[in-house]
Amino acid sequence: MLPFSRGRVTRGPALHLSHSPHNRMILLATAGLVAASAAVPCFASLGRAPSAFSGTTTVHQARTLAAANGTGGASNGSASYSVSTTTLAGGTTVREYVGADGVVFAVTWNGPFLPDLRELLGQHFATLRNESARQPKAGRGQVRVAQPDVTIESGGHMRAYTGRAWINSRLPAGFDTDTLE
Repeated sequence: MLPFSRGRVTRGPALHLSHSPHNRMILLATAGLVAASAAVPCFASLGRAPSAFSGTTTVHQARTLAAANGTGGASNGSASYSVSTTTLAGGTTVREYVGADGVVFAVTWNGPFLPDLRELLGQHFATLRNESARQPKAGRGQVRVAQPDVTIESGGHMRAYTGRAWINSRLPAGFDTDTLE
């Protein structure tokens, strides 16, 4: 227990140790190592491998589907994809659509909290940021970016956020973006 004197903590011998330059450097280095080891690496998902979501996953499901071909039936196995559904700790559901090559070609989100879009969109986050800065604010928080390489739609309000994004060139043959959940 620290000694008190008129409501103030008096300095004890342990507090004097941190004042020497050598001990201060050791303390800072140790704090940096602890902070670095506590961070769980998480890679951006759109256009890359599926995310690990920094350990905030509470529910995780995956299913394999096939895109419909032009005749309305299921296509052959080359156009198959899987959907990985993750419910984050805050209740937001994120779905990653993963192609046969193991790369995420689309993501969707809906829930009470906006997920980390920088993490979810990866290199395409800059596109969203730049395009949303150009669009006039209508007071609704709705953003739609449609470029040749990527399409991003995000909107909603507090406790009800939704969005979806996909890489146009990575969509499986016959995939209908209206089926994104």
